[in-house]
Amino acid sequence: MNYAWNRARSVAAQVVGETVERLSLANGGVCPAWAVVDEARPDDNALHPMFEWDDWVAAESYRREQARHHLRELRIVREVDGRDEEVRAFVHIIRLDGDTPVEGYRLTSLVVESEVEYEQVLSEALSGLRSWEERYRHLSELSAVFGVIREVI
Repeated sequence: MNYAWNRARSVAAQVVGETVERLSLANGGVCPAWAVVDEARPDDNALHPMFEWDDWVAAESYRREQARHHLRELRIVREVDGRDEEVRAFVHIIRLDGDTPVEGYRLTSLVVESEVEYEQVLSEALSGLRSWEERYRHLSELSAVFGVIREVI
């Protein structure tokens, strides 16, 4: 098989793909993430540069990812027509502070009131739809959904 990245990486896609194939064969046809990390652990392994090996930096990065996860999952619950309705509490935005981009999370209710921020979130949503379609385009059962996505985009 020929492998390629959808954006540049520090390690050749072919090397990663062939390694994952080999690890899959060794694990009953499935490659668990831990097997890739274990494979990459030695300094001289071709996959080694793909990972952060400084434990303090990796732990801090993981905590930040946990915070992002929690912020994405937080909801505001309000009663509408006698039943609870949930909306995402915060959305990720990037603002310019002069020439410096500042990114973070903002209350969804405030974002929808700002034309610039709303357009940014809408653009990210459409990009996510394109990514989702790309990820699942091999599933013919979803072709009708893909058609609707293309109409919306």
